[in-house]
Amino acid sequence: MIAPDPKDRLRRLAEGYAAAGLPLTSQRRTLIEVLAGRTDHPTVDQIYSAVAERLPEVSRATVYRSLEVLTDLKLLKRVEHPGSAVRFDANMDPHHHFLCTRCGKLADLPLDAVAGSADLAFVAAPPALAEEVTVLVRGRCGECAVP
Repeated sequence: MIAPDPKDRLRRLAEGYAAAGLPLTSQRRTLIEVLAGRTDHPTVDQIYSAVAERLPEVSRATVYRSLEVLTDLKLLKRVEHPGSAVRFDANMDPHHHFLCTRCGKLADLPLDAVAGSADLAFVAAPPALAEEVTVLVRGRCGECAVP
């Protein structure tokens, strides 16, 4: 699995706000600190809870809007798959995901974890436009694979 660097993520997120001309308020700063430190692909509710622990006055709407802004700025990815809540990923390096079908854990996988996946391409006829091509590997994580 990929070992992310929280300091690099925090710096990239803060620089992204600055490049977009958006002020880094205390609420936004707390949100990006929470995101930078997590590798578990949290849901909106998990992110809100973590931010609210540090800033009890933060509103759910503020967290939702901030996540939308970060996603629109391509500083954060929405990770979606059928049957699960939308999750967020601050790891913007190209990678795939592994989803445990038993416990629901979602983990990053490097591109070379799936043979040939670094050369994947979307070849549909126009007018379709691919924004991302990734692989979702489903199976049982190390903890759930043990009987």
